[in-house]
Amino acid sequence: MNRAIAEKPINRPEPRRRPRTNRLAHLMPDLLEPTLRERGFASATLLAEWAEIVGPALAEFTVPLEVRWPRRRAEGEAAPRRTGRLQEKADGAVLVVTCASAFALDVQMASARILDAANRRLGFRAVTRLEIRQGAMPKPRAAFVEREIPAELVQAQKAGLADIANEELREALARMGAGIQLKTRKTGM
Repeated sequence: MNRAIAEKPINRPEPRRRPRTNRLAHLMPDLLEPTLRERGFASATLLAEWAEIVGPALAEFTVPLEVRWPRRRAEGEAAPRRTGRLQEKADGAVLVVTCASAFALDVQMASARILDAANRRLGFRAVTRLEIRQGAMPKPRAAFVEREIPAELVQAQKAGLADIANEELREALARMGAGIQLKTRKTGM
């Protein structure tokens, strides 16, 4: 009876192929969409192109926080009574920007230019007001700097990897091991 079981072919589903790797840039819109929608950003355009919208001088000291869209009126609900310039601005969204206190006046003076540039990116006159909030800006993270690894450390690591046939892999592993060794020397771990 055991032979009969052993001789029967087992119907196993074919293993699923793993999808090819994707670039992070292709995945980011899907990952960021829920958070952006909470903040009122219909798309990441304003965030991604912020430096172009405000210019390089203000980009370093300003960050868009949210877009506040006007409340939709129910059918038959009367529009609020406003006249002149207030009526013109009442129908659009408010772009909320935080900036370093020292640059609030610069942002206020550039507000018309910022609104025009933001609306050009959105494709229509969606944002009609700019709200400026003063606050401390987060410090930018330092860019990664690749440190030099002494060649003698790499060669010492390579000597222990002689059984690896692929030269590129051997070189990469030797550099990685030398980097770890260099780091542990500096930190004393």
